[in-house]
Amino acid sequence: MAFAKRAPFSATLALSRVDRLIGRILSLFMLVSLSECITVFTGQIQYLNGFWAFSALAVYAAALLFNIVNFWFLGGQSYGYVIHGVVVALLVATWQFQLSEEVTGVAHFQPWIWWATGGASMAMGLLLPRWWAWAYMAAMPTVWFFLLQTPLGGEADLGKAAQDAAFVTLFPAALVTLTHLLRNSARNVDEATDLAAQASAERARIDAIERERSRVDALVHDSVLTTLLVSARAQNKAEQDAALELAQTAIARLKSAAEENSVGLISVLSFSQALTQAVERQEPGIDVSFSGASGKTLPIEAASALTDATTQAVANSLQHAGRSATRLVRIKATKKELKIVVSDDGVGFRVSRIAKNRLGLRLSIIQRVENIGGRVFINTQPGAGSTIILEWDFK
Repeated sequence: MAFAKRAPFSATLALSRVDRLIGRILSLFMLVSLSECITVFTGQIQYLNGFWAFSALAVYAAALLFNIVNFWFLGGQSYGYVIHGVVVALLVATWQFQLSEEVTGVAHFQPWIWWATGGASMAMGLLLPRWWAWAYMAAMPTVWFFLLQTPLGGEADLGKAAQDAAFVTLFPAALVTLTHLLRNSARNVDEATDLAAQASAERARIDAIERERSRVDALVHDSVLTTLLVSARAQNKAEQDAALELAQTAIARLKSAAEENSVGLISVLSFSQALTQAVERQEPGIDVSFSGASGKTLPIEAASALTDATTQAVANSLQHAGRSATRLVRIKATKKELKIVVSDDGVGFRVSRIAKNRLGLRLSIIQRVENIGGRVFINTQPGAGSTIILEWDFK
């Protein structure tokens, strides 16, 4: 008797939160960068070609505003980083068209697009490891180093050009390095959470099998022992007939138990007891209850999928609803179906806004239950808690 093989969980919970936070922080940094660009742009307007310069500033502002919407309201798609990097590269490439006259000899002249280059390097660096992201972070300071020393950049001296190029290199590189360390830590948290969920499901599998063996052992012990005792004490025809009836009943019960084991069935009672222990190991003190037809049976494959889905639902609640939330797990069996309800009174969420890369709900719960012919219902709203209902029909 063995549970069905299970697909690994997806490491997306902590990592998706970190990615969302990084994107939002970068979008705010971009907003500050835009204000600096506008301030410097205003001071340099006498040297700029109106059409090209204003067009460049408008495109840059549009890219930044798009990313604010992207990272705050659209789930933070990674192509937002690419858009930002490409737009800034175009600003640098078209700088000669933005100038209306040479700026040679203008004291302390610093092209307004310089305030955009650092953010662009950071944006592209967040896409690492990608060879073109590395190339971008190396190319941006190199181009800037040579541009500042030309008439287009004010003919800055070598020291000034090297200083600005170093800033465009070191500051983004340091922030990108810290960001990737943070993402690796989040990924490790996800992996640890997944391993804990897998261990919990495996322990539930073992518990369920052991409980089923104990049930069969008890059945053998009680049925056979009772039959032997009655047979040994039979003194007349009526007692002998009673012993024969007991023996026939015991044989039928043993045959039924053997058939259940041969097709990989497990009793609802064993399943519910094992699932209760698995959930309580995740969250000690959680309110778990069982009611209904404890004698019904379900396939091992269904028991495995429902156990995995339930422990994942509890893990999601622990991750997102808040530690102070109250959680309930209700297991109910009727003659027709098995229903498991996992609910909490936490922060809730909007199902329509779940990011596509968040596979904990889509894969580990919904798809897993649907693969065994079950159904999943989700009832949640921001601020109104969450309820996940798993249903499976007895065959």
